[in-house]
Amino acid sequence: MGLILKLFYTKYVNTLIFQHIFYAIETLGILSFALSGVLLAKRKNFDIVGVYIIAWITAFGGGTIRDVILDIQPVYWISHAEYPIMLLVLIIAMSLIKKIKLRESWLFVPDAMGVALFSITAAQTAHQAGHPLIIVAILATIVATFGGVIRDSLCQEIPTIFKKETTMYASVAFFGACLYVGLHEFAPWDSSISMIIAAIITFLSRVIANKYQLRWNV
Repeated sequence: MGLILKLFYTKYVNTLIFQHIFYAIETLGILSFALSGVLLAKRKNFDIVGVYIIAWITAFGGGTIRDVILDIQPVYWISHAEYPIMLLVLIIAMSLIKKIKLRESWLFVPDAMGVALFSITAAQTAHQAGHPLIIVAILATIVATFGGVIRDSLCQEIPTIFKKETTMYASVAFFGACLYVGLHEFAPWDSSISMIIAAIITFLSRVIANKYQLRWNV
């Protein structure tokens, strides 16, 4: 009886917990990137439609690329219709806030959170699909930075990832993906804990790099 309960817990309960944690991390990543898009679009004085479009592209751009490359159908924002609704609610809520002068520095935290969270969810998805570490890390980096590149380009800004003065950005996503795979393979806990730890460390790495102005000088 004990063996049966243990097998049930391992097969179903662990799977259910992982699915909920993955969903929570991905949702937080979507909202973080969407918020960074809202802040930039409002700073550019876009109307509410323009703000929604920028938020949508920032939030879903990277994940859509991930699902297309890994041949996951339908892409995640189609199979989870609540995501576009969340964004719409966010835009409406932000539009009700009294007009204040937005600072460029405010973009950093939601953008850093988006990079950290999306790099880990992309790494988990690619790793689960059986791809080698280098492919996992490259895909995670693309996914984590693509939404921000499109956001900045549509807002007529030089993409953050391409600015010479930008502190470590893509390399943080690359590192986070490698960290997740290492934890998943060698740590004594399950994948859910590995995702949480890797996401936190990746975010803190981006914060530390920005605080101490760490960058690659070429």
